[in-house]
Amino acid sequence: MSFDFTQFLFFILWGLVVILFLAWFFYLYLKRKLITVLSTTALMQMFIPLILMYPFAFSEKNIMSTGRMSYYMYLNEINRVFIISLIGIVFFFIGSYVAMKIKTDHPIMNNLSNAYISLLSIRNLTLFLFCLLLIFLWMFKLGFFENFFGGRSFSMENSSLRPIANFFYSSVTFFLMLTLTKYYQRKTKLLLIYVIVALFLSLTAGTRGAVLNSILMFVFMYFNINNKNASKVNLFKISIVGLLLLTAAMYLGEARQGEYHFITAMINSWDKVFYGNNFSDLRDFAWVMAYWDGEFLYGKTIFSGLLAFVPSSLLHLRSEWGLGIFTVSTIGYDTSVHPGLRPGIFGESFFNFGIPGVCVFGFIYGCAINLISRYVQDIIENSSSRKEIIYKTSLGYLISGLAFNFMITAGFFGVYVKVLILFFGFVAYSFKRKFIVNKGSA
Repeated sequence: MSFDFTQFLFFILWGLVVILFLAWFFYLYLKRKLITVLSTTALMQMFIPLILMYPFAFSEKNIMSTGRMSYYMYLNEINRVFIISLIGIVFFFIGSYVAMKIKTDHPIMNNLSNAYISLLSIRNLTLFLFCLLLIFLWMFKLGFFENFFGGRSFSMENSSLRPIANFFYSSVTFFLMLTLTKYYQRKTKLLLIYVIVALFLSLTAGTRGAVLNSILMFVFMYFNINNKNASKVNLFKISIVGLLLLTAAMYLGEARQGEYHFITAMINSWDKVFYGNNFSDLRDFAWVMAYWDGEFLYGKTIFSGLLAFVPSSLLHLRSEWGLGIFTVSTIGYDTSVHPGLRPGIFGESFFNFGIPGVCVFGFIYGCAINLISRYVQDIIENSSSRKEIIYKTSLGYLISGLAFNFMITAGFFGVYVKVLILFFGFVAYSFKRKFIVNKGSA
């Protein structure tokens, strides 16, 4: 095999980027700010899937996921999408720096916090759970759960019922985050039962994201609140929690395919962590790029995502230009079977608007994430109420998750569901406040 000097330079560039990220994380650790909304966003959406996974994308073990021909095709695009991703990351950090210079009182977040604290009341959590159970029983009657882990699969096979599943699982993940937050505030047996029921309902989806995203946000929230406490936030504890979550993700992935024996599941799934579909953003970006005709979409997938409240059967744009449909049809797979590839946090902006789109979207996203991060850090450092610190930090992570959907619009329906629930929370807060005012003036 001949020596490829260009590839050698790319690996040197990769090594330098890894060192820069690790140095930044270590600096944050020394400053007792390792876990923040900004740092966890950079870790989970950029460093792991787009940087750390770069060398793994070259392994032939990826053939088990892509097929042999696609593997050799996407290899020609890996370095290109790596550079595109680096450009997006640079503009993300430029945006986050600009956000540090913006003075704001966070009026939107303060208004949302009123709705959020209303949803955290035991009465509203109980009402929320009751509604979820009614929808669950309806889905059971419709045949969603012939296979316990088959909720999402059933909805893929029955497109007319897909909005029900999307609404239910978006609501369940929100409910799980709420119950975990409330349980952190006040540990009672009732709240523990609510958490267990929420986990059960989430697992019926058959997708790890339905459970683990909410749990991961809660874990980040916990460590963020306790950043200054060296006994609670150290590299060993963070590593153990990360390993446990990774193990849970690996096991759930195998259980979904019918392998329930723990040891066998771990053996089967280890390669899938690096070469499957867990952190495949960079590889999938290159995979779609290899088959792409080079014609920019000029916002088609983005508008399709933003119009997620309209059923795809009623709108041609939704049925043809959803991000999942675009990625799957581009590589020649069946869109009725495959839910879509993940082209990374900068993939959709590139396919729509090229490098300028990556720069603009990366900048805006970085600015938004650091504004949210500053809001959370201000609350943690300045509030004397632990209850307020917990629910406002939880809200910050929730909103950062919603902001992510503007970068990858495939799951934008969930944004509308969560906004709707927050609206109900705001209405409940307004009625309660009006009642107190009327009672006080009586």
